[in-house]
Amino acid sequence: MWGLLKDTMQETTGLTRDALHIHIGLLIMVGAAWFLGFSRWLILAWLLVVAAAVGNELLDARAALLRDVRPDISDAVTDIFNTVIWPTVFLVAAKLRKWR
Repeated sequence: MWGLLKDTMQETTGLTRDALHIHIGLLIMVGAAWFLGFSRWLILAWLLVVAAAVGNELLDARAALLRDVRPDISDAVTDIFNTVIWPTVFLVAAKLRKWR
């Protein structure tokens, strides 16, 4: 079911899976930061992005195992990287700005 939702998102948007990871990571970060308060809870927003990325890959691995397919660890690492890279850059930039 999770894979079907992701396939539908890819078909609907016309984006690659890598691009979807980037966009979803940014959406989670901005949405959580907006909801929680940008400056006070930015680290929590970032942690939500990391949790979503890892959770997504765990669901993908589970689905692969249910199909008797070995999960692709290098693909999972790439997906997690794509999901968290820009939220991480924004978090570091915000912290550096605050420390100045």
